[in-house]
Amino acid sequence: MSTRALTPAASAPGWLGTGLLVGVPLVAAGAAVAVGPVAVAIPLLIVVVAFFLREPTALLALYLEVGLFKNEAVVSSLPVDATLALGVLVALVCGVRLVTGRVRAPPYGFALTILIVGLSLIVSLAWTSAPSYGSSKVTTFLTVTMLAIGAPFFFFEDWGDLRRFFMWTVVIAVPVAILALAHPSTDTGRLAGDNTIGTSRLLCVAALILLLGALGRPRWRIPSAVLAATFVAIAVAVGSRGPVVSFALALAVTLTAWLLRVPRKAAPVLAVAAVCVAVVPFVSLPATSSQRISEAARDPLAAFRQDDRSFLVKQGLDLVDANPIRGAGVGAFSTVNPSAKWPHNLFIELWAELGLAALVVVAVAAGSALVGLFRLAWVAAEEPGRLDLVYILLAVFSFNLMAVQVSGNINDNRDFWGILAITSLVVAGGLDGHRREELSEP
Repeated sequence: MSTRALTPAASAPGWLGTGLLVGVPLVAAGAAVAVGPVAVAIPLLIVVVAFFLREPTALLALYLEVGLFKNEAVVSSLPVDATLALGVLVALVCGVRLVTGRVRAPPYGFALTILIVGLSLIVSLAWTSAPSYGSSKVTTFLTVTMLAIGAPFFFFEDWGDLRRFFMWTVVIAVPVAILALAHPSTDTGRLAGDNTIGTSRLLCVAALILLLGALGRPRWRIPSAVLAATFVAIAVAVGSRGPVVSFALALAVTLTAWLLRVPRKAAPVLAVAAVCVAVVPFVSLPATSSQRISEAARDPLAAFRQDDRSFLVKQGLDLVDANPIRGAGVGAFSTVNPSAKWPHNLFIELWAELGLAALVVVAVAAGSALVGLFRLAWVAAEEPGRLDLVYILLAVFSFNLMAVQVSGNINDNRDFWGILAITSLVVAGGLDGHRREELSEP
């Protein structure tokens, strides 16, 4: 189903820039009198807000990953919750884009998917065995997660926006990598402290972007290879197996699609990937990290059976068996396993708690997005300017689709929902709206 742009504005409204020029000095002066020394931070805050208004893709990239920074002293000392503050900014940008007509209508299939999931969450509160926790999950999904789902249709207008989003994702991964190195666990030696899974996932995504982005940027091939190898090495040292395995599988899927379409040009990517693989054995890993990764590589099935997640999956399937159609209700898994609270598999969680309808629509939406990306990848060689972006999106989406099978819950995985929204927009032709309208004019 194709997507049409709603009458886009030709340029950003002039009143915004004028208002900032006039308003910043006035607000700073008034705040200095009213609040005192704290007002020194207000001009910086205004600059940050203005930057995000001009670079909404940076705002979205940070919003999806802000949880990785919330334990840092600077972020935790803020007077408001960082996710809430960024969410307000996301909503503000969406409002401005809506008023100025710079918004794309979501594909009907994707909109129906989110509607069914949302209604299933609300309705299942009527029979859930965990009404308090379930209400919290519903509220979070309809606010924080829904912003991640809806923002791409306001923020992305053309392929340049997609490229900038990937660029900002890599930029954000740099301080995350530094923080991982600076916060090793004192007990296990694993990097990143308590943010092991989230850190590994972001670093692996950034490595995929760098590896496949080198396709369209030959001059950046060596720096991209070095940075990607660094990200992969840190992700391995963190010791979370799910993101590392998902990274390898996503890269294999993308390279397979690439080889089937343009075999001769796969050599540079294969060479860069080989650099990443070759550098990992030379990294000094904590004993627990090395053991976890090596066990998964030698015998994935045995490693899974010995892992705690295998028990979570069994408990989730038992819940499905007891409530196969309507589900046990949002948050019900927390009554089966109060310590884990969710089965660490998005699709089992959907089926066990929200029922068969929610599972089917999300699975169909993900499958349709993946098929659409393969189709785009097949014709991408005809449009070199988009070639690397298509393959990056294929890799990032494949990675997230695999990663949600082993970690996170319906709200923790808001990066999956955001990438699913972006992919649905791209596959439906939402980033080609301007060009199609220009071609249709007499």
